[in-house]
Amino acid sequence: MKILGEKSLSSKVIIGLKILFGIISLLTFLVLIIFFKYIKDVNSIFLFTVFLTGLTALYITYKFIQIFINLKNNVLFSETNVYYLNSISNSCFIISLLYLINTITILCLKIYLNYEYIYYILFFSIIFMIVFVVSSIGFKILNEIYKEAINYKNENDLTI
Repeated sequence: MKILGEKSLSSKVIIGLKILFGIISLLTFLVLIIFFKYIKDVNSIFLFTVFLTGLTALYITYKFIQIFINLKNNVLFSETNVYYLNSISNSCFIISLLYLINTITILCLKIYLNYEYIYYILFFSIIFMIVFVVSSIGFKILNEIYKEAINYKNENDLTI
């Protein structure tokens, strides 16, 4: 199966990413509705974190769609892809900061919260924070590798 061009794997990934974009949009909207319903409750802090994470995930998904559109159009080594990867890396770092704030909030309010599931929320906040920090570092490394590949391609084009 072809990876680049029309009727390729990248064009099928674009369809999947657009479906994912719709699902994330719907879930983010539902969290926003729940947030406004329970805005006076302590849980609103956690819902607001999830809402901001959803918005950032929408942005990440949109940038991935743009990268795969470039792959579909055979635009591999371009500065726009470097920009998209950098944006994705920064967005992953923002999500990790949101979950760090969520974790600190849970630890500070733990004595006031008498929920039996508070430790699960704390555990998953820490896990998400670690996952998104590692993802941010990984995308930053991929971004630097991509920049070097573009430099090598430009040097190669000049020698020919």
